Amino acid sequence: MFLDHILSTVNNKKHKIIVPLIETFKQLKIDDKDTQLDDIIKENILSKICRRCALNQLESIIEVFNFRSIHNRQLMIDFINTQHQDDIIFISQLTKVLKLLEVNAISFEKIIIPLISKSQWETIKFVVGNDKILQKKLLKTIDDLISTDKAIVQSLFAQCLLNINMNSIDTHSLKRAARKLLKQYNFDLEDFPNLALQEKISFLKTCFVKKYLESQSGAIDEEDGNAWKEQIKELIQDKHELKVKLIDLFVDYTDIDSAVEWTRYYKLEDCEIPEQVKTRREEILKGNTTSRIVPPKPASWPSKQSEENIYKPTILQTDIVYIELDSNVDSFLNRLECARCDVGSHLPFVGFDCETFIDPTQRTLSSQIVSIIQLASLIPSRNQSSYGIFDMLALRLQFDMKALAEFAQRLFCSQDFILLSYNYAGDTSSLLENYPSMNTALMQGTAILEHCPEVFPHGNVVSSCKSRGLSELARLCFGKPLDKTLRTSDWRKRPLKQSQLIYILDARVLVDIALFIEERTHSLQIPWSWSDFKGYTWTDKAFRKRTGTNQQSVHCQ
Repeated sequence: MFLDHILSTVNNKKHKIIVPLIETFKQLKIDDKDTQLDDIIKENILSKICRRCALNQLESIIEVFNFRSIHNRQLMIDFINTQHQDDIIFISQLTKVLKLLEVNAISFEKIIIPLISKSQWETIKFVVGNDKILQKKLLKTIDDLISTDKAIVQSLFAQCLLNINMNSIDTHSLKRAARKLLKQYNFDLEDFPNLALQEKISFLKTCFVKKYLESQSGAIDEEDGNAWKEQIKELIQDKHELKVKLIDLFVDYTDIDSAVEWTRYYKLEDCEIPEQVKTRREEILKGNTTSRIVPPKPASWPSKQSEENIYKPTILQTDIVYIELDSNVDSFLNRLECARCDVGSHLPFVGFDCETFIDPTQRTLSSQIVSIIQLASLIPSRNQSSYGIFDMLALRLQFDMKALAEFAQRLFCSQDFILLSYNYAGDTSSLLENYPSMNTALMQGTAILEHCPEVFPHGNVVSSCKSRGLSELARLCFGKPLDKTLRTSDWRKRPLKQSQLIYILDARVLVDIALFIEERTHSLQIPWSWSDFKGYTWTDKAFRKRTGTNQQSVHCQ
């Protein structure tokens, strides 16, 4: 009766009564009382209790209910094989049970792939442990999943009898995780051909960005151009996949004529090159040698969510200022600072966000290069919006250390506006790593929205999507999450696509949320003042980790 009561109350709840359950059955064993349970009850224990247990409680349950016996081990295997792979929390728990039981009857891939698809990396690391064979299997599985040959991925799913949508595999996250695992497990990148190919493609993209930025600043001559070509040839060597990808990159990053030149150099067939390159090659053969620039790609980006189910404020492209010259920085910051005269009761809000990409020369998730800084301001009384995109890849070539420090001081320690950020520690960590001269300013100021009052009208509504962070905060406030599709786009690319320029969304949403909180607290008659708002506190430990030096923690006012 006691067990029946536990099973009826623990389902769908985190119930502390699991602990007395374990202690009760331990005592029954000590007293030599009969604790034989039928298979249905054991399956109920797995499905209802194991789902909510901590790791140390799982170990106790295995011992108390004798799941190490031959019969119970088989029952466990049969039970796990019948579970729906979408219930990732449950699968994660059962995977830990298998690991504790040292059961290998279920294929490694069948266990790991559902966990990978849901980014359950802590459970994956627990399963793999220090076993070098399993570590290599994990990297091999990731290598197959990021393959450009979809037949390989489909074959892998079929072998494991997994009904998983291929589009649910986030290859961008997999590549980042693989970089970290390669370093952690100390394996050679060349042992995993798809990962090695992706790393070379990543480095190729970096070469194109460097060439574009240098050409924009007029810092490249014929000798530099020839050296760049030799670097590309050395990187590609005789790898056919890279030759084909190179032509795509030329179309994306420079002009069609260069793509045609390299197509001819590598003797690529018409079926292997983009249609516009094929057409241009035919034109040149007919004597039309007038240079052609690649037309810009459409600004649209495929969204995984329908437009009516996402929160998307209207942003006009005419309100966006793209800043890639140091001479244009002051004028935009002056505009933000002057806005304080038009707001009234408090300083104007300015939303801040960064977009980054992985440094392809490093194999750690923390090696992020800041691509752009986004700023957004909104003055409701004048129906006026202003958005700034600071191209940090271009500006870092023009700013000296003093100019960078002054820029950071005006942005992060301004007395003329309230700077809003979400995940301030994450964004400023990347800036600290990229620009040490910004340290003082970054240690001293901003406000973040993680600590805002909980006055959300949609707080009790269960979300149908698995949004997190700022997207979830937007859902709590406005009933709809953000579309984060562009978050994993190529922020290293120059020039940026029109769709990326319009992706000033996060910075603008921060302002919308701040205004919403202000209106909401007023309507609910809740005392709230932005002057009492507490910001982020950098600890000495966090600062040392990022800069390697000691500094007293400074609280952001």
